[in-house]
Amino acid sequence: MAIDLNRLDSIRDYDKAIEALEAYTEELVTEFINAPEGQTYLATYPAAQASIGGWIDSLLHFAYAYESVTLPHMTKRIVDTIVTQLFPEKISLIAPEDADTAIPELIAFWEFLKRSYKHPQADRIISFLKQIQPKFKGMMSDPSNFGIAKSFVSAGTNAGFDMTTEEGVKAFQAQYNQNLQTTNLVPPGLEMLFGNLPSGNAPNAETVQNLMNLLAGTIQSLPTEAIDEEFGDFRQQLQVDMWRNAADRMPIPEGESATLSQQAITETEPGTILKDFQALLNLVGETGIPVSGTNHLIAAKLLSEFNQHLSDPIQIDLKRPVQKSYAPINGLYLLLRATGLGQITAKGKKPYLVLNPEILQRWNQLNSTEKYFTLLEAWLIRADEEILGERRSVLNEGSKCVDFWSRLNQGKKYHSYSEQQELNYHPAYHNLALMRMFGLVTIDSSKPEAGKGWRVKAVQKTPFGSALMSVIIQAFLDRGMMWESEADSSLPFADLQPALQPYFSEWQTAFKLPDFDFRPGVYVFKVSLGKIWRRLAISSDLFLDDLSSLILESVDFDSDHLDRFSYKNQMGRTVEISHPYADGSPSTDEVQIGELPLPQGASMTYVFDFGDWWEFTVQLEKIEEDPRSNYAELLESYGASPKQYPNWDEEELD
Repeated sequence: MAIDLNRLDSIRDYDKAIEALEAYTEELVTEFINAPEGQTYLATYPAAQASIGGWIDSLLHFAYAYESVTLPHMTKRIVDTIVTQLFPEKISLIAPEDADTAIPELIAFWEFLKRSYKHPQADRIISFLKQIQPKFKGMMSDPSNFGIAKSFVSAGTNAGFDMTTEEGVKAFQAQYNQNLQTTNLVPPGLEMLFGNLPSGNAPNAETVQNLMNLLAGTIQSLPTEAIDEEFGDFRQQLQVDMWRNAADRMPIPEGESATLSQQAITETEPGTILKDFQALLNLVGETGIPVSGTNHLIAAKLLSEFNQHLSDPIQIDLKRPVQKSYAPINGLYLLLRATGLGQITAKGKKPYLVLNPEILQRWNQLNSTEKYFTLLEAWLIRADEEILGERRSVLNEGSKCVDFWSRLNQGKKYHSYSEQQELNYHPAYHNLALMRMFGLVTIDSSKPEAGKGWRVKAVQKTPFGSALMSVIIQAFLDRGMMWESEADSSLPFADLQPALQPYFSEWQTAFKLPDFDFRPGVYVFKVSLGKIWRRLAISSDLFLDDLSSLILESVDFDSDHLDRFSYKNQMGRTVEISHPYADGSPSTDEVQIGELPLPQGASMTYVFDFGDWWEFTVQLEKIEEDPRSNYAELLESYGASPKQYPNWDEEELD
């Protein structure tokens, strides 16, 4: 008897749906095994008799748990994400050969779905699986693809422990706990937890041990894929460990008080940060500068010339340099966004980096000392590599710098590009460049080799840097080992002020971002989907779920799936607002249109139906002074609406 493939779609409660998914999958796998496709698969792979259905179960579970998609709505894109990203990241194999039957099982399953259930996406998915089959085993064995839990399991397995048992997990943990007392090595396979840090350069023994304790404790009670979700709570503790251990390793500098008290803060002292940051402000100017479409980084055509305007331009020999290639520029951009001074808007269809006039006015009212320490806090406390378009690591920029600093000792030399490669991870080249601009270190550079980037030969602490970092690290401990403004950007830039003001009496005004007030009126959005667009008007008192309904009505879609809005806030960090039935907070029925902190010209992304993934660009064109409330209207329309459920024999919409 045929199974109703759509029966999970009517279950709105996530926990109940997960329970129902188990029985649903079991029935479907049983039918598949008895079908011709299942029998052919078993005849070809007789050893798979005991494990058949395992890969199918993982596919369906990951699709629902991570992509909010059920089997009838599964597409090639969803299968691609699961097979090439989630499987390698989360599924641990006892031996690499265990991956050999994965793709054949899935191909046979989709051939079964094509014949028995006429699944509209079966042909495309089968074609994709056949293309990926030769590469899949390598993907599953590549440590750079592993998630946190899988890295832990893989490291233990490679060390000869049975990680399928509690005894094996505890034995693996005990061995490394013992080794970490006398060594300072990241356990093999766990490098990715520290931003792909090269093996042998652990943050410190205690930090790694704490991480091992966390994973060992959770792995016994959680499924593999769930452990990664626990890691978010560990982020703060990991940073605490790094700062605390840095304090333990750092000697108290002689004459600390005199070194700091005698240091004047000018455009070029103790480093050139204020001069170079002003150069970036001048570059952006009143009109703004073009940036890339995805990560909003400075357009490549501007980089080389701007590099020459800096106090210490670096030399590179790259054919196609990007912002990341110029470490000082990358660092200055990080500060521009972390202070809220730089924001992204659009001129026509092109994104531009512009200056926020209200924040710029506040900035210009600061003296040199206040500007210096505002930038220092933006860097060490608030900045995150997500601003630079990178994937977030477990550490913010300040923690990377503190850990690197505590290991720099009397300085370090790099005799080759291979030796300096570690700088790409800790502290990262842009942070190293900022250390020089803030006057914390000196850097000896040389001419780059052909086709290569910045050549760093040596890094040396300055006396001022040693004194300043000592006070900052101690301030972190004194403040209860947390920076309040790291989590709440509305607070003044003043976490360091109590510790540093005794040395720098000129630091009187604490820079603060303006409070964002509710903006009344009628908001006019241009909503684009491919080449078609709609111009919509909605009053500020309505909510984002009202806007989503208006968007869907404008393209004749039924609102029968989950959705999500996302945008970059004034700090360059991603904010997501999801459907009330989806995980996450806040929800679209809790955020009013007038509460959106978008400058005119900025855009949000609206995704509807996480299976078919209809992705709209929602640009705020203007806010009209209009007293109407509870108002929503389609103003203008261009292009025919696509079919929400098109004929799958036709091409998919890009």
